[in-house]
Amino acid sequence: MKSKFLGAAVAACCVALAFAAEQTAPLRLEPKRASWFSRVHVCKDLAYGPRQLGAGAAHADVAQTYDLYLPAPLGKIPAAAPFFLHIHGGAWKYGNKNGPAPFFEGLAKEGFVVASMNYALCNKGRGGEHAFADMLADVDAMVSHLPQLAAALGIDIPRVAVGGSSAGGHLALLYAYDGANPSALGLNLAHAVPVACVFSDCGPTDISSPEFGVAGMGATKNEFAAWNGTFGALSGAGREYGTFTNLVAHLARYSPVNLVCAKSPPTICLYGEIGAVPTSGTFAPVPGGERHPYAELWKMVGSSATPPAAVGTDGIVATQNYEALTNRLAAAGVPYAARLEKAGHCQILYRKPQTRPWLFGNLKRYLEGTR
Repeated sequence: MKSKFLGAAVAACCVALAFAAEQTAPLRLEPKRASWFSRVHVCKDLAYGPRQLGAGAAHADVAQTYDLYLPAPLGKIPAAAPFFLHIHGGAWKYGNKNGPAPFFEGLAKEGFVVASMNYALCNKGRGGEHAFADMLADVDAMVSHLPQLAAALGIDIPRVAVGGSSAGGHLALLYAYDGANPSALGLNLAHAVPVACVFSDCGPTDISSPEFGVAGMGATKNEFAAWNGTFGALSGAGREYGTFTNLVAHLARYSPVNLVCAKSPPTICLYGEIGAVPTSGTFAPVPGGERHPYAELWKMVGSSATPPAAVGTDGIVATQNYEALTNRLAAAGVPYAARLEKAGHCQILYRKPQTRPWLFGNLKRYLEGTR
């Protein structure tokens, strides 16, 4: 058994060394038009790290790969073109870099260079079970790859805008705020390129809050044990962590609102509001056990607050996440642009066309350094 693990470790080391050697060579790009009439060019399935299919990645969705969207052919991209890194959503368990392609092409038409990345997912069946720390390490690896990419494109990437939808928005906020206060998470991320601004499209901001639990369980219809087992794995507490109260400290650590400080980068956020989940709804703390009102979650997290009659939601994430983030940003004096729209989870950019120019304008403004 030892020889088996040793062989796997040696193989992984060899792959990593081989990839490191590749990173010293010029990156070869072969962009193709997004469509026959489009000026946007696309490169698919580029590697930013050694975890590829057959080399540590059992599934393509967890390989260290990304797609690249360019505003013009190689050699014609302005040296100062703004750069946007997108982190996809999917409840930290699903999804991939492939979408939403129309959004990426829209950004490229506005002059942005856009990278959409895959990352480690918390799903045993799709390449291994990974925690938030592993996902953030992948984001950091992608950012560390940017100088090589810049050289291949013939542009400068002195700063980057990072953003994502849902789970991707949560990870983008964590990564951006960790760069301003690395001791908060203590993950020793390199942050090779500074984050100029961060964008969250319906990203959870306080995953330790009872409001987040109510909105999430109300949307997914999951039993309490399954819901918290997933977050035990994501936070690093483990699937067999014990009580929800014991898990809260781990979830608070990975809640972006708790990482905001005066040095945090400007933040752009979109959140939806389409309904509410009554706190009279019930859950079973123990599988098959007695059911209790959602309102009891407040006691379970040690809160003395009186639970509201209902929690506002976009269908998945509580509107409290929007309020908590914007209140914390305002208190810290961090510039931000925020919208709360009547739309479902991650549907605002598509159902509210006016939000796209609003987003593009704010991304450019913050990337240019005008706060």
